[in-house]
Amino acid sequence: MVRSKQEMNYQKQLSVILPLHNVEGYVAKAAESIRSQAFDGLEVVVVDDGSSDNSLEACLDGLRALDVVAVSQENTGPGGARNAGLLAASGLYVMFVDGDDFLLPGAFESILQVLESERPDVLFGRYLRWTPETGFLEVRKYRFDPPKDPEKRTEYILGALPEPSWNVWRYICRRELIIEHGILFESSMYCEDVKWIMELLSAAERTSGRISFLPKPFYAYNYRRPNSIMNSYTIKRIVDLNTIVEELLDKYQDRPAICRILIWQSFFYINEYCAFGKDERERIFQSYRVVLPRYVLSNSVIHRIAGKMDNPALFYTLSLSLAAVKNMRRAFLNLKSRAKQQR
Repeated sequence: MVRSKQEMNYQKQLSVILPLHNVEGYVAKAAESIRSQAFDGLEVVVVDDGSSDNSLEACLDGLRALDVVAVSQENTGPGGARNAGLLAASGLYVMFVDGDDFLLPGAFESILQVLESERPDVLFGRYLRWTPETGFLEVRKYRFDPPKDPEKRTEYILGALPEPSWNVWRYICRRELIIEHGILFESSMYCEDVKWIMELLSAAERTSGRISFLPKPFYAYNYRRPNSIMNSYTIKRIVDLNTIVEELLDKYQDRPAICRILIWQSFFYINEYCAFGKDERERIFQSYRVVLPRYVLSNSVIHRIAGKMDNPALFYTLSLSLAAVKNMRRAFLNLKSRAKQQR
């Protein structure tokens, strides 16, 4: 439903924060997905985070005739760009769209229906994976049936679903909740989503506890863009993740389920360790040495074994084994996919 400015009391209902960094070849698709379904209560906050290409110009061209706030700054990383967007936004709710992703048709309509009917602090939604070569990948079907207890609901969202829940663009949030609790991203750090989402859901627990779910996918994630942060072997990404996990393990040490979920996040990238050179591995291993003793908090046998790999040689052997298992699983899934296409 499209609202008039009188109905909105001159406040935008939704601010879309769109951070950009060298995504000129992708951002037109993101911008068009927003413009094609825009409504009167929409504000778009574009943050050019030190791009060396024409990302900002391409984006603004695609958002022509919309209510756009443009911010340009030196490169601070995804967290710093999102912070700038949050500080510039004025909407009742805020959401994020990465410059190389895009919204699915009907996204705003579905989002607004839930926001207007349920007035949640946080709306958590589904997404589809997409690649330029193959289009949309297979949809994972599941029921969303969280416990009523706010703390248990957070644990369910972060640890019990078959899709990763640590992507900030899956969350539409009441802006005042963010402001009141000072929920900002870690600037110049990768994996900043982890801490931000944990703090967001914890703030919702302490207030109304209203967390809604959008079962219809609204977001398309560009799954395998070359040179993207999540698909490049980035030492800083793994080191930053372990730093954040250690901080959160200290903060939530009285919540065993949250600790187990955080350990999974740290464990996830161990298979990449063996792909680095000796000097690079040393830096990564030092970041793991801080969190490995905490793996004893996990119920997983493999986590407890990993927690005892307290020297680089043992850790390297573990990484090789995990990488081999991952490669075999990927090969099996590829064979399964090709067989399905040939039917």
